[in-house]
Amino acid sequence: MVEDNKKIEDIEEVKEEDRRSFVGPDEVSKYYIIAPTAEDIRGADWQYSKTYTESLVEGITTSAEMTDILMRRGIIGPEFEKRAHELQAILNEKIVSLGREDDLDKKREQAIEVAIAREELFQWNQRLNGPMSNTCEQIADDSRLEYITSCIVVDKDDNRLWEDFSDYKKEKSQALAMRARFEVMLYLQGLDSDFLDKTPEAQAMREVEMELVDKAQEALRLAEAVRAEEEKAAKKTEKAAAKKSKPKSTAKKTKSKKSND
Repeated sequence: MVEDNKKIEDIEEVKEEDRRSFVGPDEVSKYYIIAPTAEDIRGADWQYSKTYTESLVEGITTSAEMTDILMRRGIIGPEFEKRAHELQAILNEKIVSLGREDDLDKKREQAIEVAIAREELFQWNQRLNGPMSNTCEQIADDSRLEYITSCIVVDKDDNRLWEDFSDYKKEKSQALAMRARFEVMLYLQGLDSDFLDKTPEAQAMREVEMELVDKAQEALRLAEAVRAEEEKAAKKTEKAAAKKSKPKSTAKKTKSKKSND
């Protein structure tokens, strides 16, 4: 019986490890993401179509229309694509250079350069991605993501956080709603919650920090060893000095005895 209970506990622990989880904005509450059902997916697709139609009726541009507008204004085009490829090539080159670097100081500098290059590429792509985020397709896709989020986020007891999509839309804690949406988006894209910490520059900076910590600890150990040796030498010197300054009473007594004889 005890062995059976142990097996059940082991199975529950494995299940707990396999489940995708994240911590709420209060940094205490833990939530889980479960796989969507076929009904959840159908509901999400319906929500997409509904939102797309409503946006279209409201006069919001489609992605095709937005692309034409950006092309006419010269915001995107051959020059935009050329610069995007250049920035991507620069980023890739710096990442390769970072991976080959062993010197601590140079590695830190190159990690910063990689982060700057990645930010430049991101900002350049925002010339396109920013406007495209306000199209019918993107608005509808955001609505679909929110619908899925309302369906597949549960608490530790497997109870859904929101009974339906309307409850999610009424969530008072916007921080929780946004955190859950972000985590579900990463889950659907197959990315880990800490994917930003796994970039080459982030890993390099952690490596640099660890090496600095190791060197600092080694310096402290050496300083303690030197101090211990100095204290030992000082005690030895004090002992020798005390022994040297001690009166030779025995010699005096012997001399006095010979005089009396």
